Amino acid sequence: MARGGEVHRESGEGERMSHPEPVGLYEPFVRVGELVALSAISTSRDGVLVTGKVGQGRDLDLAAAQGAARRAAENLLSVLLDAAGGDYANVERLLLVRGYVNAAEDFGQVHKVIDAASALLIERLGEKGRHARTALGLTTLPNNNAVTLEAIAVLKA
Repeated sequence: MARGGEVHRESGEGERMSHPEPVGLYEPFVRVGELVALSAISTSRDGVLVTGKVGQGRDLDLAAAQGAARRAAENLLSVLLDAAGGDYANVERLLLVRGYVNAAEDFGQVHKVIDAASALLIERLGEKGRHARTALGLTTLPNNNAVTLEAIAVLKA
């Protein structure tokens, strides 16, 4: 598939999963042994991004940013599914999630935005979805994304 398109997969439950292809010179994931690093993933769905600055009186409020974080988490799960050979049973554990929010300088609820992504990951993966985490507010993200996520996971050999 050409860069910037989308990859579509079926989840173990038969639902359609898709994630955006990289828009730069990197891979969606890199696996070494049982460890897999998942590149930062955007909120892109069907070519549409959730964009803008998060904060009071800005482009997105807390609730909208949490929706963007859930959407990015769904994309992250789709990449993880690809890395796991199309079967979530091959996921041993999600180790670390890093969440980045395109935040106004006075927005102090970045952790609550990324909590929405963490909740979705735990909901979908169960206990193996519980993870260590970093949540950072940045002055900008690529393509003006509202939220991006990256992760490290352990897969079965």
